[in-house]
Amino acid sequence: MNPWLGQLKKEYRLGKGGALGALIALLLYLGLGVYTAWRMGKPETFFAFCAFAVMMHVVYMAGYLCVSYFLEQKTLHIWLQTPLSVSKLLLAKLVNGLGALALSLFITSVVTLIAGTMVMDIFQFNSDMTWSDVIYIGTFLVIHILLISFYIGLGLTFLWAIYLVTTKNLGKVSGWVIGLGVFFFGPWLLAKWEDTKLFDALFIWGKVNLKYSDFVYGVFKHVYIGYYFYHLLLAIVLFLAASWLIERKVEV
Repeated sequence: MNPWLGQLKKEYRLGKGGALGALIALLLYLGLGVYTAWRMGKPETFFAFCAFAVMMHVVYMAGYLCVSYFLEQKTLHIWLQTPLSVSKLLLAKLVNGLGALALSLFITSVVTLIAGTMVMDIFQFNSDMTWSDVIYIGTFLVIHILLISFYIGLGLTFLWAIYLVTTKNLGKVSGWVIGLGVFFFGPWLLAKWEDTKLFDALFIWGKVNLKYSDFVYGVFKHVYIGYYFYHLLLAIVLFLAASWLIERKVEV
């Protein structure tokens, strides 16, 4: 068997309990939504529950990886002694997390679609809305939730690498302080950088107009290919940096 596929299966067994627990929690939450809508006599309440559940998937990867890294840290020396490179070990975790995320998001999206079109009539909110609009908006949101959640997972992986390195060299308290510092100031620095004219010149290109019905066009007007390219580069840098820090700076 390919060693990486074996590691992938090992990560699946490690994360299966957490993913199953999250799925059960999701079903209980949706059940609460059904009960609340029934008690209030307002079907749209259930749709609101579903929509909130869909949007909360942006932090799914972060939660999944927090559990995975916490469990892994207990036997970190065994994990690092595997013949695979750290990049492949991390990739196995990310792929399993993405699979669990996709399954949970698919179930929630289907329930939301049913709630919006059968339990209540979302078309009553705007007479210009069509089924094409619903499918387009839904697909657009699902794809971006997957991307954003995976992106946040990469950021958390980088933070974990920093925590491991600083804890090893400076102690656990320093590890937490530096990790929290990066968590709060990292996004702030990126936001400042993305607000510069240089950033616009480098990455705000490839404008794609999203011309559908008037309803959809009022929500999503255009996207920039360069902006996606920028975040792809940043994601690669975060992953490679995390792999390098753990492999080179964290001794077994």
